[in-house]
Amino acid sequence: MSPSAFRTVDIGRGARSLLGRAGVARVHSVHRKAFYLAIDGGLVAVTDPSAPPGPLHLRCAPRLPPVSPGQAVAVDGGAVRGAGWTLGLDAPTRSALLPPPGLLSDAVGPADVREVAALIGGRGPGLTPAGDDVLAGLLLVARARGGPAVEDELLACVAAVATTTLAAAFLGWAARGESIAPAHEALGHLVGHHEDPGSAARLAATGASSGEALLLGLRLGVRGSRLRPGGVLDHSLFTIVEVG
Repeated sequence: MSPSAFRTVDIGRGARSLLGRAGVARVHSVHRKAFYLAIDGGLVAVTDPSAPPGPLHLRCAPRLPPVSPGQAVAVDGGAVRGAGWTLGLDAPTRSALLPPPGLLSDAVGPADVREVAALIGGRGPGLTPAGDDVLAGLLLVARARGGPAVEDELLACVAAVATTTLAAAFLGWAARGESIAPAHEALGHLVGHHEDPGSAARLAATGASSGEALLLGLRLGVRGSRLRPGGVLDHSLFTIVEVG
């Protein structure tokens, strides 16, 4: 394909902030539906159009450009340029909405999230560990309940989790109130205490297991559930049980 054959569908707020100035990125890893660019200490997920919008995502069509791990990619503030391909940055910036804090008066707060993070942060298999996916759901709920005033506390909670670079990036944006689009859709239904099977299924179907774990975190967070070691969740991905 010629460089002009690829087009950018939309860009997440986190991806926009990292790609908005000139520099050189490196291909961090390559997967079936995405590759990750490491730039200025952060990560950008370049995905095909079947992936949902997200804060770190640059979604492109009709498919992913060809890349390999370690490859240099140029960023000039207006485009991302690889060997034989270009992705413009003039696409819409994706924004995410949170439900009003008043609908989440019984939800988890930063102290609850900090306690759970010590139990499950960085634990479990997956490109992002399953424990971190649950934690991301809890962070998103806590940020929705507390508003911008709790961001620093939630980000400090994330900083204390020993996990992968990729998981830390997504956790950081959950603490800022942004996750993938199906998570926001599912959360919007959960706060009304009338879970929508369609939105729950769309989130659960995201990734191999990440969407299912993220949905669990949202459910627990909205209900203000407490967690403690013990029991088994999701085929022994890690040990945890819901109580209260």
